[in-house]
Amino acid sequence: PDTGPGKVVGGYNYRNSTIQGFSLDHLNGAGCFYGGNFSFTPIVTNSTLVVPKDNDSYAAGFSHANEITKPGYYAVTLNNSVKVELTSTLRSGFGRFTFPAGSWATMMINSSSNVWGTSHSSIHLNPKERSISGTAVGGRFCRTTEESALYFYAVFDRPFSSFSTWVNGALNNNQTDGEGINSGAFITFDLGRSSTLLVKVAISYVSIANAKENLEAENPVSQFSPDDFDRMVNNAADVWNKWLNKIHITGGTKDELETFYSMMYHTLLGPTVCSDVNGQYMGYDGKVHTTESGRLQYANFSGWDIYRSECQFLAMIAPKEASDMAQSLLNDYRQGGAFPRWGLPTMDSGVMMGDPAAPIIAGFYAFGARDFDAKDAFDGLVRAATDPKVRAPRSDTYERDALGDYLTLGYVPEHQKGGYGNVSMTLEYASADFALSQFAEALGDETNSKLLLKQAQNWKNHFNPETGFLQMRRRDGSWAPGVADTLAVYDGDRAYVEGTAEQYVWMVPFNLKGLAEKMGGPDAAAKRLDKFLTKLNDGFKSKYACMGNEPCSEVPWIYDFLGRPYKTQEVVRKCITELFSNKPEAYPGNDDLGQMSSWYIFSALGMYPELPGSDVLVLGSPLFSKAVIHLQSGDVTIIGNGAGKNSPYVQSLKVNGKVWNKPWIRYRDISKGGAMIYNLSSAANTKWGSSPEDAPPSYDGK
Repeated sequence: PDTGPGKVVGGYNYRNSTIQGFSLDHLNGAGCFYGGNFSFTPIVTNSTLVVPKDNDSYAAGFSHANEITKPGYYAVTLNNSVKVELTSTLRSGFGRFTFPAGSWATMMINSSSNVWGTSHSSIHLNPKERSISGTAVGGRFCRTTEESALYFYAVFDRPFSSFSTWVNGALNNNQTDGEGINSGAFITFDLGRSSTLLVKVAISYVSIANAKENLEAENPVSQFSPDDFDRMVNNAADVWNKWLNKIHITGGTKDELETFYSMMYHTLLGPTVCSDVNGQYMGYDGKVHTTESGRLQYANFSGWDIYRSECQFLAMIAPKEASDMAQSLLNDYRQGGAFPRWGLPTMDSGVMMGDPAAPIIAGFYAFGARDFDAKDAFDGLVRAATDPKVRAPRSDTYERDALGDYLTLGYVPEHQKGGYGNVSMTLEYASADFALSQFAEALGDETNSKLLLKQAQNWKNHFNPETGFLQMRRRDGSWAPGVADTLAVYDGDRAYVEGTAEQYVWMVPFNLKGLAEKMGGPDAAAKRLDKFLTKLNDGFKSKYACMGNEPCSEVPWIYDFLGRPYKTQEVVRKCITELFSNKPEAYPGNDDLGQMSSWYIFSALGMYPELPGSDVLVLGSPLFSKAVIHLQSGDVTIIGNGAGKNSPYVQSLKVNGKVWNKPWIRYRDISKGGAMIYNLSSAANTKWGSSPEDAPPSYDGK
């Protein structure tokens, strides 16, 4: 549902009390408005229908007491007494609308309900086939100017009693077509003795014909009955159970189990399929392409977010799908000329900064998703990392100039065009270069591995020993003033994106030993980290941690590198029990298409992929007494003897039967199955994992 009043990010806000309608595309937990196309709104009225002024015009009140939500099923009884039930297949939806007995039954379909509006839309009714179809051109995701087209095709289970269409505010009775900036239709039905109206609908990014083909393949209109709806609900539940059963949890409270599986559900909501049943999809070059046999094309890559832990999780439990996702990013590069930074179904929005496709693809590969053109992807990513003309999405001049300076100066300087997080940009490039160095090593390319690892050390050029921060520099090498300002905005330039100097100083996950040395050694770094984590989620304008935003995701795990794994165990447990829950407001920040959820999943299992692009998993402690992860090559069993909310401290650990004193493992240690057996307690063990030689690896490039 799309709740109101006004625009809502993601379509649904639990605090709202009205529902505008039920539209066909949304994003899970994104930070920007998107979608809301082709809203279906049930109307119970015998008054004259008028063209809606906005998406709230025919909104109905509702109560959460009248909602039912399950994987693959949503139901709500609106305050106008219409019961709405929804279920889905991969590319189609099925709605069952139960109207009050004897009431009018009208459905409004708005082709211009996109949350940002449309620049062009169309609607077409075919009373003979009981079908309706349309087009919407819109988008403008995260304030970008680019737009794209979406198409739909729907079929109702009964004839139209009356109908009208509208175009740009003018209502046309008994007309079947409308085309303009705004368009839509009203269709009234005679329900007879039945009070139920059924509708099946599918979308496509290619054409109405493809949307119709998607519907016929996955949701055939020859099967049109209430029993058909219930069967599809059960089918959807079976699909979700298949995926949620990839991890079996034993122990924990009801709330903890609900939280874990809700987070897993959310992680699996994206990226999303954008190719049709015939394999066609709209490429980044504006042309229709067809996938290789057996593959799917994916879109909606929240790159800056999901490279940190979601891509690794997907590769572990869904290697086939993750391989197709990697191939999809390569297809985008081949067709659009650059790897997307925040890839939508038909274009790159270019949102955020850096080169996240590199750690995403390298992360997929490191965690077992290898059925894609890895060598071609690597070659393209290396060109993107070393040639400013390639790396820039959407011909972004700032991006090209930023990379050029990064390669020649060793950092992105003050007064770079755009001024968009210059220190952050350097750190993102460095993380991408490290990920590529690991990818190169895995492919046997030692030359590029060494080159890229050396390039990744450019972060050091921002470290100012006088202030202890990663600070913005001028083109001549001098330090830009203003780091005392925690927001670090220098002369109109932004040094950091969604963060502060205090938060970004830690974002060198691949060389934390080197960072600690610059801070004065492990003891000094740990003391500074203690102070930083006294507040866990203080917002991204704070000098303390903001665990609700991605730049801080790796911070609690840094203690493992400083000889204090017990503090990682303590802080991570506080995060997962205090900042996440099974309540409506379950997150410390945006879920960002599943990234925050994946952070929780790894943390509850007692591990985290701290170094994106590598297969290193740093260790915390498991929340549950037993977790079994069903991998493609064997089961991983994680036992937490003494596990519980207040027992985060590791006393001992065995990995595959061997005593394990390191606060880290490699994924390859368990990728073919294995066992991790913890003994846990409520008392800290300051000795386990504390030896410097047992610390997780840091990569200095020397």
